[in-house]
Amino acid sequence: MNQRVTGLAALVAAASVLVVACGGPDEPAPTTSTRPAESATLKRVTDRGKIIIGLRSDAPGLSHRNPVSGEYSGFEVALGQLIAAGLGLSPQQVTFTQLTPDTALPSVAAGTVDIFLGGATADRAQQAGLFTVGPYLTAGLGLLYRKSGPTVTDAATAAGRKVCTVSNSPEQALARDAKLTDPEKLVASTSIGDCVDELGSGAVDAVADFLPVVTGYAASDPANLAVTALAAPKPVDYVIALPGGDTGLKERLTRIIRTAVTDGTWQRDYDQTLGAAGPKPAPPTIPS
Repeated sequence: MNQRVTGLAALVAAASVLVVACGGPDEPAPTTSTRPAESATLKRVTDRGKIIIGLRSDAPGLSHRNPVSGEYSGFEVALGQLIAAGLGLSPQQVTFTQLTPDTALPSVAAGTVDIFLGGATADRAQQAGLFTVGPYLTAGLGLLYRKSGPTVTDAATAAGRKVCTVSNSPEQALARDAKLTDPEKLVASTSIGDCVDELGSGAVDAVADFLPVVTGYAASDPANLAVTALAAPKPVDYVIALPGGDTGLKERLTRIIRTAVTDGTWQRDYDQTLGAAGPKPAPPTIPS
């Protein structure tokens, strides 16, 4: 079933004229040396009549599914629609599906989804035999805290406080390496949503996760939640994961994302979805 996406409709519609896979009407026909490589994934999309984009499980500001309407919203959703428009597809030809961290990259490899937009890193995607494009977002570690509770903004103010992270996640490892709090005070939970629930109940004093994730939660409840960026550790790059060996799709996605960064579309999308709370990152640099 196709899902409609809230917000940014006009922007996405306009994006369809910004990036065209094979050149505009005033450009010369591609020669053998400039013609884009064939793409098995795009052939599958054409035969199916739609693109299937995998998203992370619910993360406000990045990828959120309204439980009543079924509509999706968030920065990664807007980016997915932008990609679809750049490939010549309409919003009605996009299907989003939410995936868990364990199933996301295997789903791309198996062809269950065509691409994945959900915080994958290049190392993990390449270990799964996939190609990557990006980064589309650079993410450092951030702290989410209650405005009515202790102000936990760095390792000094987090010392001795209970800080929740997702169990066995890269974020947990980074929080441990950064020595945010005493080891016994680093609370593990099954999901970021559970961590935020524990924060709301007062069971923990802060939540540590990648900055775009905690920024999304702060933006969804600005009266009660605040977020801060940590100076360390080193940020990670979020990339688009796509089937390994598909050079044609990689070329097209690289052009689409690079254009979105250079023409300001990336920044407008970020400001409308995540810009209301937390520090704003610089647009990413897209390598060739």
